[in-house]
Amino acid sequence: SKLLTCGWDVREVRRPRGTAGRMILERSCKLFVHETMHLLGLDHCIFYQCIMNGSGHLEEDFRQPMHLCPVCLRKMSLLVGRGVVERYGVLEGEYRERGMKAEERWVKGRRECIERNKM
Repeated sequence: SKLLTCGWDVREVRRPRGTAGRMILERSCKLFVHETMHLLGLDHCIFYQCIMNGSGHLEEDFRQPMHLCPVCLRKMSLLVGRGVVERYGVLEGEYRERGMKAEERWVKGRRECIERNKM
């Protein structure tokens, strides 16, 4: 299914050019995920460092991680019916395609850790 926003296919966003392009892409992703989670019913997170933490100013905004904490990740998984390993696999590919190496390594590490520790 297409990921359309106002007729714009977000999959067409490729590798950002330069530091400013990367920053715009990262901040746009964070904002999109944060606000989408609100639409799904999640409130601001008070448990861990999380993309769902509230942000009162730019310094806090820049400090927020790109990912959901374990508590919010579990909530999101239950709401949308998608497993965490599957989600991390999709994110890994998206990050790779856009040249977001640190984020790709992070989700790959989390996915592999979960898969190794499955009972």
